[in-house]
Amino acid sequence: MGIWLIILSCLMAVIWLNQSLRILDVVITQGASFADFLRFSFLAAPLWLIVTVPLSAFIAILWTLHRFLSDREIVVMQAVGLSPLQLSVAPVLFSVLLSAFLFFNSLILLPLGFSGFKTVQDEVRNTIPKLLLQDNVFIDIDQNLTIFIGEKHSRNSVGNVFIQDTQNKKKHVTYTAEIGEFTTLENQPVVILKNGQRTETSVEAGKSTIISFDSFTLNIIRDTQKQSSSERIKDANEESVSNLFNRNLAANDLFWRQRFAEAHYRLSSPLLVISLSITAIALFFYRLSKQVSLAKRLTLASLFGLAIQILYIMSKSLVINYPFLWPAMYLVPIIPAIIGFVSIISSSQKDRLLSFQLAELHE
Repeated sequence: MGIWLIILSCLMAVIWLNQSLRILDVVITQGASFADFLRFSFLAAPLWLIVTVPLSAFIAILWTLHRFLSDREIVVMQAVGLSPLQLSVAPVLFSVLLSAFLFFNSLILLPLGFSGFKTVQDEVRNTIPKLLLQDNVFIDIDQNLTIFIGEKHSRNSVGNVFIQDTQNKKKHVTYTAEIGEFTTLENQPVVILKNGQRTETSVEAGKSTIISFDSFTLNIIRDTQKQSSSERIKDANEESVSNLFNRNLAANDLFWRQRFAEAHYRLSSPLLVISLSITAIALFFYRLSKQVSLAKRLTLASLFGLAIQILYIMSKSLVINYPFLWPAMYLVPIIPAIIGFVSIISSSQKDRLLSFQLAELHE
């Protein structure tokens, strides 16, 4: 467990460093806080766990068995009558527990976490960047909206605000206010103006109407943000497994096949932990009496583990193109697990037979 936690932390750190470059680009550009950066990282973690947990468990079991074998502790355990099957109970139970956790992660934590990740992402992207909150500078938020800030009080609070809205070609609207507070409302950027005036000027008639207000909320969403918010498609990682299987929720056939493969990926990926663990155990205990070198055992186990991962990734791609081949995503982790379990039992029987033969020779 200790080794697994260390390896898992290292793998998560590597992925986090890689992904944080993309996250930092959005955070710095939009002027988000460090808390938003941490929320980004935390909410995306369930997606990373699907990849890191099986690999970290595989390496942890290999490392632990390597230590047992190099220190001759396995030899001592076998000498007192413990078979490879008995020695396999602890790592197999460990992998089963991790598999159960991955099922919970895939079915519950991932949809909730990634949905929150997308929500935070939209909130950050829809905020007004720091570059726009400069004082004594006329800034065009888009081609029909110009803003001028007399003084900046804090990160989101400004004073002496002037805003010109020309989206309506027949009527131009100008806002002036003593105080302006930038925030988000219903996932859209707004500015709350306080103690100001709203001047509406008719272009054709040349007449103006002035209205004073204590508080006024103005939506300042940009054209690019309007387009992105209207085209927002829910990510497959946000959906539950039942929704992914629902063909009526897919826009087209290709999109449904991708969602269909993702649903089976959610259900089958936790089995990789058990498959990789049993593969590592079987290769370590196979023909232990033949004194195969540790380096060779580690190499074989690593190659078999890599082969299982590659085949599993290929099976997912195959299901996207040919959905009727979905059982392949389950067979890839299950078949090596069965072969490995049979190998462990076979090794236990051979070791028991060898012990009986040695006992008879001794007598």
